[in-house]
Amino acid sequence: MPRAKQGCWQYVTSQGKFGTGGSERWTCNLCGYKGTGGADRIKAHLARFGGIGVGPCSKPMPEKMKEELLEWVAAREMRRGVRASTETLSSAQSSIPPGHSSHASQGEFPSAPLVEDLETEEVAHASRQQQKRPRESQSIATGRGSLHASSIRASLQKQGKQEATQGIMRLFIKCGLSFNVVRTPAWKEAMKMVSRLGIEWEGPSYEELRGSELRRTKEIVQKQLEPMADTWKKYGCTLMCDGWTDIRKRNVYNILVHCCKGTMFLRAIDASTPGLSITGEYIFGHIRQAVLEIGVQNVVQVITDNGSNCVSMGRMLEKEFPSIVWTPCAAHSIDLLIEDVGKVPWIHDIFSTCQRVVTLFTKRPKLLSIFRSYSDLELLRPAKTRFAYMCIVMERLLRVRQSLMQTVVSQEWLAWSGHTCSKAESVRITCLSDSFWREVEALVGVMQPLYSMLRIVDMEGSTIGLVYEYMDRVGESLGRCTSISSDRLDEIRSIWRDRWGWFHRPIHGMAHILHPLWRTERQMLDHELDSAWTSYICRLYPDDIDMRLTLEDQLLLFRNYGGSFGKDTAMLRSSQLSPVSWWEKYGLSAPELRSVAIRVLSQDCSASPCERNWSTWALFHTKKRNRLSTAQLERLVYCHCNLRLLESGGHTADVRQVNIDHIDIEKVHEMPTIPSEELDLYSMLYQELTEPQHQTRSQRRTRSRAVAFAGASTSSAPHGREDEDEDEDEDEPDEDEFSSDTESDSDD
Repeated sequence: MPRAKQGCWQYVTSQGKFGTGGSERWTCNLCGYKGTGGADRIKAHLARFGGIGVGPCSKPMPEKMKEELLEWVAAREMRRGVRASTETLSSAQSSIPPGHSSHASQGEFPSAPLVEDLETEEVAHASRQQQKRPRESQSIATGRGSLHASSIRASLQKQGKQEATQGIMRLFIKCGLSFNVVRTPAWKEAMKMVSRLGIEWEGPSYEELRGSELRRTKEIVQKQLEPMADTWKKYGCTLMCDGWTDIRKRNVYNILVHCCKGTMFLRAIDASTPGLSITGEYIFGHIRQAVLEIGVQNVVQVITDNGSNCVSMGRMLEKEFPSIVWTPCAAHSIDLLIEDVGKVPWIHDIFSTCQRVVTLFTKRPKLLSIFRSYSDLELLRPAKTRFAYMCIVMERLLRVRQSLMQTVVSQEWLAWSGHTCSKAESVRITCLSDSFWREVEALVGVMQPLYSMLRIVDMEGSTIGLVYEYMDRVGESLGRCTSISSDRLDEIRSIWRDRWGWFHRPIHGMAHILHPLWRTERQMLDHELDSAWTSYICRLYPDDIDMRLTLEDQLLLFRNYGGSFGKDTAMLRSSQLSPVSWWEKYGLSAPELRSVAIRVLSQDCSASPCERNWSTWALFHTKKRNRLSTAQLERLVYCHCNLRLLESGGHTADVRQVNIDHIDIEKVHEMPTIPSEELDLYSMLYQELTEPQHQTRSQRRTRSRAVAFAGASTSSAPHGREDEDEDEDEDEPDEDEFSSDTESDSDD
């Protein structure tokens, strides 16, 4: 049975043999070199090993065979070294005078030559061999190996250093480390200790990391992202653009490319040029360049915020590229809706009272210390620019309601020197007011569907097919609300209707029609959805009426559960699979509609990835690193974001989709309850604070017992030291708006 050929033969093409039983001819697939011989000569050619009658390959060693080739080279070098040592020993023995061989004649081992003599003989022998060999041998045999082996080792060391430098570069990028770290003595000492394991190496320099290595890393990441860019042809993509101001007050605009496989950072725009005006024309110029770079046929929509310059940019975009739609960011639009609701007078009064409570405690360390002794949760004071900050503040107040009541009736509160000021008394009355808490609780219940909707569209993987359905559910939940009067509820619903009518686009209706979960009889009779279908299809195929007719026929097939849409597995898995995966599997009966559905349902509904990307900029652009240029920052952010994308799977990842089985927009998280006995005591104290009147002796006695009982029931562990000189000014004005310093909480 003939032996199987070794793995090195896959890198050459056999050209046959010379006659019968002769040497085999072959051609290298890597460099085109033509040679003869067997596996050893092929390995010598691939490993660039000279001296056995074959030329070196001009290409690098194949990665799959690198270890095998290096082992083969080491074995050949060992055999060469043994042979060279034998020849040297024989030459040394023949040069020994006859008088020195008496020990050998007596049967003893001959004495070994001196090292200096042996090395001299080896050099002389190597010189004679080199004169006899042809020039192509490229190998000088010595006691320690060949010069060719040394060159291989040097090449491998150089390659290892380059790979180590790339690894260090990625460490600095992923962890946001400063390049100045490599200048510190601690880094140099660490590199010396690492060098003790192998070759001497001081690590990459500061100039290499921030210069050539950073540019090289960006080029490598760009090549690794090419497979993901190929998926845009099938799934389409969404361009996202958002602006930011760094700590040096420089305007920067990010452009990201979103696909159902992930979000890729494309580039940053430096808009800090003196005298530059960020107009719609300016933004459109950069968006247009990105569209042409990606391919007009691959871009489905462009998402920005709702600024007037972005609205102007959207008109120019749709005029030049009719197949691409401009869509307002759903998260930003719903946040504006919540802000519109917060401007209603009666809601504004309730929230202003909540702000006064939070401001009093957070501005006075003594009160905050007392409050913390009764509560495990912190009072939240987010920036006004934070999405749904009003809902966050009121929900947290409801959670710490009991702790606030315990604080304002405690002995520590009465011992505080500022408890008699008007602001403190007002907050104390507010915390004990049962009507105030009922209003806050009712308002949180009304705002909960809007807040849940904001959280949905702000998630990673929230696609455009969810917006229309859940905004309809928000309207239905507002209609079922019974915690407030009908007049107030109608006022909120009117605001919701106006804002929803402003920001939704035909692509929202198109995605709702094609979503496999929303196929109902009511959907078929909805004139607004039918108008959205017609408008969007005419944008895609303005001159192809045959295609529009074909799509309408296939839509009827989809709605009537015909073809592959009527399979029992298709109906069962409509809620188990993402809509994109569902159309890929069950949409074969309508190929044209399948292609449109995959492209539409793959798109995101908000520019939230841009908002999350600003945290990456803040990671690198700190107060200690604010001298980095915008170009350097862009390279760092590009590598950081896209390396994280590649680590999460990139183009090989599954389609990202929010799991709608766990979504209930009307669900309000359970709030802690207060025992009825405590509520009665707090109600009694509230009445006495708000209705001052002449008290009888028995009433005063009852009140003193209630205060003593409330103080005993709320006693707790001692809190931190109180500074006697930390008295606040009673005339200090309250802040109507919260601080610009954001304070996030893990529960939110």
